Order: sequence, then C-alpha cells, then structure tokens
Amino acid sequence: MKKLAVAISAAVVLSAQPALADFYVGAKAGKSWLDRACTSSTVNCDDEANHFGVFAGYDFFDYLGLELGYDDLGKHTVPYLDDERVSAWTLAPKFTYHINDLWGVYAKLGGAYADIGSENDWSYLGAAGLELTPHPKVAVRLEYQTLTDLSFETLRAEGNSATLGVLYKFGASEPAVVAPPPEPMPEPEPEVKTMKHQTAKMGEETFALNSAELTEAAQADIDKLAAFLNKYPQSNVELIGHTDSSGAADYNQQLSEKRANAVADALVERGIASERITASGVGESDLEYDESTPEGRKKNRFVEIIVPEFEYQVEE
Repeated sequence: MKKLAVAISAAVVLSAQPALADFYVGAKAGKSWLDRACTSSTVNCDDEANHFGVFAGYDFFDYLGLELGYDDLGKHTVPYLDDERVSAWTLAPKFTYHINDLWGVYAKLGGAYADIGSENDWSYLGAAGLELTPHPKVAVRLEYQTLTDLSFETLRAEGNSATLGVLYKFGASEPAVVAPPPEPMPEPEPEVKTMKHQTAKMGEETFALNSAELTEAAQADIDKLAAFLNKYPQSNVELIGHTDSSGAADYNQQLSEKRANAVADALVERGIASERITASGVGESDLEYDESTPEGRKKNRFVEIIVPEFEYQVEE
C-alpha cells in the first residue's frame, strides 16, 4: 500500500506542473486473474481477485503517448502464494487510433516491474483498449491488460486484468468558440436618377445643300452627342431627318433618310453600338417653319435628335 500511495503522490505532483499541459492522470478498477497459476492438481486455488490501478501519461501527439502506471492485481492463493498480493509498476508507449471525435482504440507495449509475494520480477506488458472522450478534459476506458511473465519460485503465470477506467486531462480545454466573421456591411444601394426626355437639332450647317455628307462644322456636334451617349450607356437615340418642300417629295424623303443615316454612321464610328441608334426620315412631311421665305425653308432642313427618358446610377 505504501507503493500505491507513492504512485498517487507522483501522479498528483506531475499533474500540478503547469508546463506539462498534455499530462493526464486516471484510475481504473476491475477483475484480475493469473493464467497458468492453477492446475488440475492444485488444491484451494484462487487465481482471481479485484484489480485496482492508477496511471499518469503524457501525449506527445494525438496518436502517441507515454504512460506510467501502478497496478494492484489483488491477493491470490495459488502455489507458493498464500493470500498474498501481486502488484506491478508499468511503463509503456501508448498508440492510439481515433475512429472519430468521440471514440478511439489504443494499444500499449512495454515493461513492468512486479511484486509477487515477497519477490520481485521483471515482466513484459501488453494492453489494448477502447477509449471514449465525451468531454475534452475527461475520457473513459475499457481495457484488457496482460503481464506476460510473473515468476515466483517455480510459478510461471500471466497476470491478466479487465478494467474500467476514467482519466482527467490537464491543459486540455473545450474547443474555442470561434466567433463568425462579421457580416459584411451591405453595399449601399446606388442612387438611381431619371434623365428626362431630351431633344435637339442639327441644323442646315450639318450638310451641304442637297447633300448627305457631313460638314466639318457638324463633327463637333456629333462628338458632343457621342460623349453623352458613352457617359450614359443606358441611353438610346433616335435620329429623324427633315427637309424643306423644295424639289420632289420622293427626293426629299430619300435625302432626309440619308442624312439621318449619315449621323448614325458617324456615331457608330465613335463607339456607339448600332442597336442603340434608330435612324429615319420624314422628308418634307413635317414642316415646322414658314416655307414662304428662304430663312424658313433653311430652318426646315435639319436632323432631329431625340434621347428618350432613361434611368441611370449616380457614380460615387
């Protein structure tokens, strides 16, 4: 019992060291038996007893640790032992395979120094177990262990045990609760404005008399119109050619269409998509000014520019 007290004291001292963050201590209890101790000729043989043990270990990795233990296999009545206690100090590496976050299986292979009655003996240790970890600091074990060679006088036996144990891990903690990243601030909805219906005219200076060829003076007006349309890609434009009443109506109709198309072609050359442009002509059918004077007829020769109402987003 003195050695048992020493083992418990050592485990407490080890667990109290703050630097040993991966240490654990535990206790186990169950049944033990000595195989090959009793034979058919043995009288009053009792090779079974209650088993009690304590252990301390250090996990180097999730799968590898080192474990020191003290096992009290109880009192046995077998040849050369008359109700005498069998105990052992054990030291072995522990190999663990984690099935999932809760369950793991492990094996230990190492050595033992056994007290058998009044004698001492070295032995080999083998153990296998199932470990349940319901909490980061606590685990429960179901273990089978064997000491392969317990010798006393002419006695040669195996010390076996089946135990249920519990251990406490120092330094372990519950998984940190990671706060979810803050939700990104919603992008402010862009301000939407409405551009009202707009109209303009490219007058008689746009073309030479009886011609659909654009003059130099017209280029600046077309540049301004193209710049507007590029700035507002949501917009479209309608081009309507007009003429005065001089000459044949068919001729005036064709000329008005050609002039509207000439402006449309100039816009396309400046990067405006053709599907945004509508070009047509009305010839002399829609006279706005008095045709009785040269000035009136001159004013009736123009290309009407119509930009229908559209919505656009205000840039920051």
